[in-house]
Amino acid sequence: MDSSYPHQYLLEDNSLIINEKKSTWVLIITAVTMITEITAGSLDHSMALLADGWHMASHTAAMVISLIAYRLSRSSKFNLNLSFGTGKLIPLGGYTSALVLTMISFLMAVDSIDRFFHPEQIQFNEAIAIAALGFCVNLLSAWILRDHHDHSAHHHAHKHEHEHEHETHDYNLHSAYVHVLADALTSVLAIIALTLGKYFGWTWMDPLMGIVGSLVILKWAYGLCRDTGFELLDVHSKKIPPHRVRSEIESTGARVLDVHTWRVAPNAVACEVVVTASKLMGTDFYRKRLTNRFDLKHLVIEERQQV
Repeated sequence: MDSSYPHQYLLEDNSLIINEKKSTWVLIITAVTMITEITAGSLDHSMALLADGWHMASHTAAMVISLIAYRLSRSSKFNLNLSFGTGKLIPLGGYTSALVLTMISFLMAVDSIDRFFHPEQIQFNEAIAIAALGFCVNLLSAWILRDHHDHSAHHHAHKHEHEHEHETHDYNLHSAYVHVLADALTSVLAIIALTLGKYFGWTWMDPLMGIVGSLVILKWAYGLCRDTGFELLDVHSKKIPPHRVRSEIESTGARVLDVHTWRVAPNAVACEVVVTASKLMGTDFYRKRLTNRFDLKHLVIEERQQV
């Protein structure tokens, strides 16, 4: 059996370093907003400010999770101790954030339902101002976290392929982006509900929008949880699906007995394949065929004599 055993590809991934810097800036902005709102709410005895401040705290925690995942993923010690390096820490960070997002959606729903039966006096002007501030902060955070893929580089790296993958590679960044979008959505819904409540007296719109927001956030959380969960469970890579590896090998006249492809890092796919042929060509022959066709970071090939 013949294999290449990389550990450094994740450490040298500049896109992850850039994404880590983006997340750091968003963490700073979110944390400053959180501290400001909680402090002002405590001094002014404003429940609206305090509530939004603690809501910001949950997203600050999610950003901290993302940064921890980035730092650990670039740890040389971790890379040496894990079979395929630290690539799985990226979707693990995204999966953890998805769980946090799920809890936030449930808390929003419970609080909104309670408000239907126990309505509270709303300071509309103050609440609208806070929601507007939150929206601006999240708009800035979303702009920082925006993910622009270098399509020219992507095309160059896969110049032999006819299809390109359009899936999210860095689920850690994506989870942070979803948190920001979720917060922006709640701010927009709050502004709409509070404006209608202020001018038309529709105070019931506030808890209703809270329930709508919680359902949308839960849907986003489910999608993120599903995608990251599949990657953690080594679902077959969409970038280089097994059937394409099989076709490439069998075009030489050999037969594939077993093949697996899975993602071991945001931009790294591993492959294991068992080949049988009447005339042994050597594993280097098949390795060159596959590496010339696909961008594989970890490739194990076993060749057997066809009986």
